[in-house]
Amino acid sequence: MKTILAALVFSATAALAQNGQKFTFSGQLSDVNDSLEIWAVTVGENDFGKFAEIPCEKGKFSFTTDIAKAKSIQFFIPLAQQRAKGNRMLVRGLATAIPGEHLNVEGKLEDFTFGGSKIYQDYNEVNRIFTAANKRNMKFYETYVAAIKADSTKKDEAMETMNKAYEASEAQTAAELMQFVRANGNNEVVALALNSLNVDSIPAALKLISADVKNGRMGVFIENAEQRYKTKVMKDEAKKKVAAGKEAPDFTLNDINGKPFSLSSLRGKYVVLDFWGSWCGWCIKGMPDMKKYYEKYRGKFEIVGIDCNDTEAKWKDAVKKHELPWIHVKSEKADATPQKYAVEGYPTKVILNPDGTIYKVIVGEDPQFYKELDSLFGK
Repeated sequence: MKTILAALVFSATAALAQNGQKFTFSGQLSDVNDSLEIWAVTVGENDFGKFAEIPCEKGKFSFTTDIAKAKSIQFFIPLAQQRAKGNRMLVRGLATAIPGEHLNVEGKLEDFTFGGSKIYQDYNEVNRIFTAANKRNMKFYETYVAAIKADSTKKDEAMETMNKAYEASEAQTAAELMQFVRANGNNEVVALALNSLNVDSIPAALKLISADVKNGRMGVFIENAEQRYKTKVMKDEAKKKVAAGKEAPDFTLNDINGKPFSLSSLRGKYVVLDFWGSWCGWCIKGMPDMKKYYEKYRGKFEIVGIDCNDTEAKWKDAVKKHELPWIHVKSEKADATPQKYAVEGYPTKVILNPDGTIYKVIVGEDPQFYKELDSLFGK
């Protein structure tokens, strides 16, 4: 399912002004009426949240603001409006913004062209690649849905067919993006393309980019791509180590009171590591059952909630709001605890034996997790 979502969901990148230069975003989108919502995250940081809501008049809009650092943005019709139209999946726009320059988009949220400064015009080729990829992937998904409607017993076969089609599509997209990088190594627009490049292609792509681009205003995207690759390598190594019977990587993180907490301090007890975030809907949805089982087997195991990709304020507010009674620590980017445990989806729950070895890793809000607890403690 992760492959499906990755293929269907747009991501967006925005390079915004250092020293508070103005960024202007305007356009005409035929499938937008009253307003356009923008969400943003500072590149290299974990502050994703609502950035602005732009009023529109029959899809026409213009918005100017000052932003100090580079950001990744998404823009879309407010979710409530999309659901009112019967859309089950959020349709988002892919865009790029540059410090002190003007971005203009024309078309539809899922199929538009860039206008304005030269760098946006140059980025149109990348946009064309992704638009074509998204159209391919949507057809694969529609074929899958039609297949299981026709014969639900062939769901697994249809899923396998779709995933193979997605893999081929992703390989095609990666090849086309690499061709773009090869042809634009001296153009700063290539730094933006890196943000969406297949992670395995990043080392080869970096060799094709000039020093001027790497050291210029778009350098933050180069650094971000390098970090993506380093994280991938770390996760690949972690996957070899994070398996049943292997020793769980130790860590020391600050707890909710700001005091250091070490996993090794719980040696001798069964432990559940819960990698979660307040932004993760499925994480929050599972909290009532987590609390129920924590009480059901009180004293037989401990839970360590490891908050990921939250601000400190959002983390603490979520713990308080949902009245989560177990140990809570916060993972920061520098400690890379999620990477050490090869976490790729949220929530991820890791059950540890009293001797500090891994008993089971369960990804997602899966009922299997509670069956495992019943098997361990319900005897």
